[in-house]
Amino acid sequence: MENLKDDDFYISLPKIELHAHLNGSISYSTMEKLINYHKTTWPDEKLPENSDIVFKRGKDGSLDKPFEIFTIIHSVTDNTEAIRMTTHDVIREFHADNVKYLELRSTPREVDGRMSKLQYCETIIKEIIAAQEDSDLDIHVNLLLSIDRRKLECFESTVQLYYNLKKIYPDIVVGLDISGDPRINDITCIIPQLVKLRENNVKVTIHLAEVLNFDETLNFLKYIPDRIGHGTFIHPSTGGHETLMKELSLTPQPVEVCLTSNIISGSVPSYSKHQARYLHESNIPIILCTDDKGVFSCTLSR
Repeated sequence: MENLKDDDFYISLPKIELHAHLNGSISYSTMEKLINYHKTTWPDEKLPENSDIVFKRGKDGSLDKPFEIFTIIHSVTDNTEAIRMTTHDVIREFHADNVKYLELRSTPREVDGRMSKLQYCETIIKEIIAAQEDSDLDIHVNLLLSIDRRKLECFESTVQLYYNLKKIYPDIVVGLDISGDPRINDITCIIPQLVKLRENNVKVTIHLAEVLNFDETLNFLKYIPDRIGHGTFIHPSTGGHETLMKELSLTPQPVEVCLTSNIISGSVPSYSKHQARYLHESNIPIILCTDDKGVFSCTLSR
């Protein structure tokens, strides 16, 4: 061990990844394949303006606004073959980083004439099964279905899709994720439904306190989700509040912390002032995660 270079040492450590959005985890090498596949299959269908420029700038690390790439990602992942390629590559890239347990999360998507939400999910699941059966891969992969807070009208249908898939793939589909733009909608309205899901032993992780929202954060801390995503504005040192921290300390819920993602997106000013530090010092369990390893060009090892 002492002779290993730092990078080799960190890669050699077995790791778990609990906060990985599938589309955000697409590497630039996979993006290149997806763009070429889309152009070949649908030559008359235009991709977003300046796609090639945005892609090339992202590939060489000069993308000023990483979220620009999501527009391109959304355009080229509108079919089951693209979802298959994406899942295949993402799993193997996490395996190359010595991740032993991986939870992928994704919002079920339908595209007229190309795929239904069920086909979208089953394509991911079939690739997970193929990875489990690949003797060259030492990684266990599970799936969370994401519910976008911007589209709460899809809440019930996604929950039903979860139940349907859970019956068929009980060892792969393991829970739900509540995510989406934290500035949109008051999602405290779904807490009664989440309580019912808990009664049915459905596991839920929630993107929480990504922006300062005292009432929403407090209500969800009292609900006690199984895990919290980000938790940026809970501790007073990061702009949160003593009341929020006290509530979290009563029943310490693990927090998925995504350092590189938060720094690049600007929600946290520096690594030394990241909530991971303050939560860890307060004995709150934290899990280091990548969030969107492709968009932010990061790995767990790095």
